[in-house]
Amino acid sequence: MSEALGQLGIRIAHLGKIHGEESQYHHDNKRLIHMHRQIASGDYNLEILEECDGLADYPACIPSVIEQLDRRYPGSLFINIRRDDEIKSWLQSVERQFVGLRLIKTGKASSVEDRQFADAMADFRGMTFGQTEFEPDPFRDAYWSFQNFVEDYFSEREDDLLSISEMGILQEDGYRRLCEFLDCNSVDSPFPCSNHHSLPPKKAFLEALEQGKIVSKSGIVSAQPVLRK
Repeated sequence: MSEALGQLGIRIAHLGKIHGEESQYHHDNKRLIHMHRQIASGDYNLEILEECDGLADYPACIPSVIEQLDRRYPGSLFINIRRDDEIKSWLQSVERQFVGLRLIKTGKASSVEDRQFADAMADFRGMTFGQTEFEPDPFRDAYWSFQNFVEDYFSEREDDLLSISEMGILQEDGYRRLCEFLDCNSVDSPFPCSNHHSLPPKKAFLEALEQGKIVSKSGIVSAQPVLRK
């Protein structure tokens, strides 16, 4: 979604990384850590919003943060992509990303800043899911709770919410829906649905799974048999 909005000239920050910035990562350590410090101190005048037009992913998927930012930026618009019919695959994706990214950020090659990023992300997850460690049932419950929050919060502001009921709609009709919602001109190109940024955490997760260092809680099976002595 960040890439699609960027193609429309709307600069979105995904986990602190602003669209258009050259980086091999899908996040920016310093900015995300700073956002977390601001929010943890009760300061919702996020400095990053002086550099971009909006936020994707954390912290913009935390209900309390949505409410605070909505008050500070009247007229803000919200895009919600639902995964109702693919909860199992969503949970597996969440586990791969959360666990895989933490493995990268807390490994032997990690820096102090990497570990601070991991701690900030864990705290944001706690705000979203009620706990920092991945567990399928609480995360599934939190998903439905979030959807109920969105429906209630925007019940009298339907023009401020674009709700996409499934990922497939984006590939088929994503730009038309976005441009109607944002009242902007479309682009003549396929809707970007690539998740290349998710590959490093996924790789880290699967390697740890195959080596027997972790056990999947969402039913992800190792591609290789794990040999134990």
